Amino acid sequence: MTTQKILELCTRQIAENSIIDLPENIFSALTVEQANAIVDHFRGKAFLRLPLKERTFFDWLKIYDEHVWRDLWGDDSVEPPYIVSVIFLPMLLDDVRGFPICDLETTDNYYFTNDHFISDEADVLIEASKERFLDQKTLTVSQLLALEISLSPIDIWRFAYHHKIDLTQAKGAVKRLTDEKMLIHLKTSEDLADFIEFG
Repeated sequence: MTTQKILELCTRQIAENSIIDLPENIFSALTVEQANAIVDHFRGKAFLRLPLKERTFFDWLKIYDEHVWRDLWGDDSVEPPYIVSVIFLPMLLDDVRGFPICDLETTDNYYFTNDHFISDEADVLIEASKERFLDQKTLTVSQLLALEISLSPIDIWRFAYHHKIDLTQAKGAVKRLTDEKMLIHLKTSEDLADFIEFG
């Protein structure tokens, strides 16, 4: 589907339902350029229903960390809204990261960027983790987390979900890295604000 046809579809959806809700076949075929065109056209004027893969992730989150889910989506447990600003659309194309969890108000955030590494030892850990990964050797949860953070910002829930790691183990890896003074854990959305950039 051409970018123009997608923009026309989005315009019709907004007129009919007040939100953009792309069918899965269209979403799965979207390019980054098309997603950016949608953002440019509808920035500040439209909201987006999360695609199926994202809704599946957040349904998982509701089961395994309901407090975080409620912090994000409120108490609408019968019909979760899963509606976000259209500016997040390009991020949703990433198979691993998706919609970021980085603005929690009632519980600690676990969102990390490469800038959260604070020591030379962290650089050594990341390089060693890359080598182990490329050599197809087993990585510890801490090594895997360090590698993921070094590639692109990620939150602990997305990390645990993608790698099928127990949340307690994933949070334990954060604690190990912070105890070893390799990683800084900024827990409030205010402290994280300078590290977050969208759209």
